[in-house]
Amino acid sequence: MSPERSGASKEPMATVVRACMPLPPAAVASSSAAPSTDAQAQRRSSSSSARVLVLGGTGRVGGSTATALSKLRPDLNILIAGRNLEKGESLASKLGDESEFVQVDIRDRNMLEEVLQDVDLVVHAAGPFQRENECTVLQAAIATKTIRGEQRVSMNKQKIAVSQLLQLPASILENLPEVKSAYKVLGVPTVSARFGTAPFFWNWVMQAFANFLPVEFLRDKNKVLKLVGFVDPFVRAIDGIAGERVSMRVDLDCSNGKNTIGLFSHRKLSVSVGYATAAFVLAVLEGSTQPGVWFPEEPEGVAIESRKVLLERASQGTTIFVMNKPSWMIETDPKEVGLGIYV
Repeated sequence: MSPERSGASKEPMATVVRACMPLPPAAVASSSAAPSTDAQAQRRSSSSSARVLVLGGTGRVGGSTATALSKLRPDLNILIAGRNLEKGESLASKLGDESEFVQVDIRDRNMLEEVLQDVDLVVHAAGPFQRENECTVLQAAIATKTIRGEQRVSMNKQKIAVSQLLQLPASILENLPEVKSAYKVLGVPTVSARFGTAPFFWNWVMQAFANFLPVEFLRDKNKVLKLVGFVDPFVRAIDGIAGERVSMRVDLDCSNGKNTIGLFSHRKLSVSVGYATAAFVLAVLEGSTQPGVWFPEEPEGVAIESRKVLLERASQGTTIFVMNKPSWMIETDPKEVGLGIYV
């Protein structure tokens, strides 16, 4: 099985969240295209009093997550936290009366604990997350009995085709957690994950950073933040021209010769990440997860019966979303055999 991703740029992701006291579980939607009105109402009533804190809410991922949560659950109380007062208040006003902004520095544990007092669940999107000397958000979450969860890059070129709609000249072999978890939890003997970007020169930029920047530089969070601040305007400018589409493909090749494919494509990476994170947030609020830290593949991470709803929410706005289809249905053009029948 080989999940493959593509897009105009690679974004930092939010960490997965956990809540200490899940609210009553909700009914699972019956529609495969969109959650039914009745099921939505049942889920809404089960967590209508929930309060969600989005750290890094003024950033690209955090802001998209807050926006997606507001659209999926307009009645949800969303607390947007960040350092940029102007951007935070602007976003809160756009999201409506159920949203508000609070200025927070995640390095200040006392400030965090105060904000977390009346929160049911926290989304930590204030990256980067690696190489922190102190896990202030985790410590504050434990102290206030609100718990949350986390994510990781290595190189090797290979051309990939996400679909006929999107070709990538090269990809990078990644040591994603899914590689180990699919092997360990699902029992798949051979697993690989690849990442590639378009336009192609972003691959060169990532390789240059990895090959030429000193390790000490990459371990210094302040220096990395300055680098991100320098690069971000260029990324946004090129995204505005080339777009920021994200695509993921999963191939499962079985020993009996059969194969199946999953395909996901969205025109805007930042929007897609927001909906994906929001889908997990709502799964936690509705009691579809067990306390603890789990891989998404594990049933304790997201209950099997709740995954259909999770995927429906996460796939909002996609241009392509197919699951468990044979490769010939995805990679070949349909042909009419007569009487309006296509194969």
